[in-house]
Amino acid sequence: MSKESFKLFVRKHPELIEYVNTNQMTWQKFYDMYSLYGEDPKAWSSYVKNKQGNSSTPKKEFRWNELINYMKNVDMDSLQRGISGIEKAISFIQDLGFGKNNPQPTNNYQPRPIYKSFED
Repeated sequence: MSKESFKLFVRKHPELIEYVNTNQMTWQKFYDMYSLYGEDPKAWSSYVKNKQGNSSTPKKEFRWNELINYMKNVDMDSLQRGISGIEKAISFIQDLGFGKNNPQPTNNYQPRPIYKSFED
């Protein structure tokens, strides 16, 4: 592969410039990939966008149907047991004194007056 063919490849795929400008890749690494794989779409799939303007690796879209089907399969009894276990752990920690409702301990230290000696 020649340098000229690599330059033509970069002109066809200007999104490669972003990877170099953001220091994610170097031109040398891209050229090494080009010399090994050529213009093979499998090798460039993570760097080059396809003709629709999307990345060639498809992104999974959020689907409400999948969420509803997932919620149908959730065992509500086990979910309730988990939530009640978490509530018990939180109340136990609050009982130990780490909760917000407990006042901070007061400091009962009183310094000894300077004019008194240890024997007084």
